[in-house]
Amino acid sequence: MITILGGEMLCALGSKPQRLEALRAGRSRPESVKVNVGGSELEYPYHRIDNFPRISDHKIVAGYLQQVIGNLLQNHPAVTASDPSRIGLFLGSSSIDYSLAWPIEEAVDDSFAARCQRQRVGGGNYLEDLQRYSGFSGPVLTYNTACTSSANALLGAASLLASKIIDYAIVFGLELYSPTTLEGFSLLQLLADSAARPFAQDRNGIVLGETVSACLLSRDDVAPAKWWLRGGKSGCDTTSVTGADVSGSGFAKVMHGALQECGLKPEGISLVKAHGTASDLNDRAEMQAMNRVFPTIPPYLSLKPYIGHTLGGCGVAELLLMFESVDAGFVPESLSFSPLDCEFAQPPISENRALVSGIFMLNYFGFGGNNTSLIIEKVRA
Repeated sequence: MITILGGEMLCALGSKPQRLEALRAGRSRPESVKVNVGGSELEYPYHRIDNFPRISDHKIVAGYLQQVIGNLLQNHPAVTASDPSRIGLFLGSSSIDYSLAWPIEEAVDDSFAARCQRQRVGGGNYLEDLQRYSGFSGPVLTYNTACTSSANALLGAASLLASKIIDYAIVFGLELYSPTTLEGFSLLQLLADSAARPFAQDRNGIVLGETVSACLLSRDDVAPAKWWLRGGKSGCDTTSVTGADVSGSGFAKVMHGALQECGLKPEGISLVKAHGTASDLNDRAEMQAMNRVFPTIPPYLSLKPYIGHTLGGCGVAELLLMFESVDAGFVPESLSFSPLDCEFAQPPISENRALVSGIFMLNYFGFGGNNTSLIIEKVRA
C-alpha cells in the first residue's frame, strides 16, 4: 500500500494553523491583480502567497521549493537518513517553463521583453536544484498536463514506489503568478470578476491562485501510516482543447476507473473533493459525471474558493488541505454555492462536518481533456 506521510505547502491561507483556522471559519480573502489585455488594464481577484516579484526569476521559484522541502524534511528525519538513490522527486505544474512564453508575448506586447528576464526556468532545472539542495539522487520526473499535472505526478510516484524502484517520493505542486496565464484565461472569458462560486446558479468563472506544495509518499513496508493513496485513474477526453463534454462522460470514465483500480463500489466513497472550478461548462459536466457514477451522490465540496484554482499545482495542494483538515477532525463547508444551479439535484456540503477517517475521491479535470481521479483513505486508529 502507498502511504501518505505528510506534506508542506505555501498558499494564500498562510501557515498550517492559519489554514485550519480559515477552513474552519469558512474564510477566503483573495487579493486583486491587474493585467494588460489587448491594451486595456483589467483587474481580477487572485489568491497570492505573497506580493514579491514573480516573472521568470529562477531564484525566486527555487527559493520557494527549497523552503517547502526543507520544512518537510525537518519533520521527517527518517527520509534524510535513507539511501539517497532510493528517493525520487516529482514535480507537476502547468507553467513548466515560463521562459517559453516570452516570444509569444513579445509578438503582441512590445513592452513585455523589457519586463521578462528570459531565464530558462523549466521544471527539470527546478528538480536539479532540489537534488543538489537535498542530496537525493533517485529518479526525477516532471509532469505538465494542465490542471492534472501534480495529480498525475502523484500517480507516477505511486507507480515507482509500488514497483520498489524507490522507497520515498516527494511530489511537488507548483503554480505561481504568470501574466501570460492570467491574460490567457481573461481572453477565454473564464475569469470571475469577484469570488469563485462553484455549482452556484450565478457562477461566472474561476479565480486563480498560487501554491508551492510538497507531499511525501512511501510504502507500508517502509513507512506505515494512517493515510493511504489507494490508487487512481488518468485519461484523456478529446472533446475540446479548453472544454469538457457536457455529458460528463470523460469525467465519469476516470472516476469509474479509479473505483475499479481500488476495488471499490461507489457507495464506498465517504466524500468527493470535486474539481469545482466555478466555470459554467466544467461544473455542469462534473455534476453529470457524479450522477453517472453514484446512484446516490455522496457529500462533496470544492476547495478552490479557499485558495483559488492553483491549476497544475492543485493535485498536491488540495490533497494536503484534505489531509490537514481530516487530521484536525473535520472537512470544511463548500463556500458560495447558493443559490444552487437549478440543474443540480444535490448541493455541496453547507457546513463543516466532523470527520476523522474515510475514503475520499479527489477529482481533477484539465485543459486538453486530461482528467484524473485519485482515491485516498485515512484508516481508523
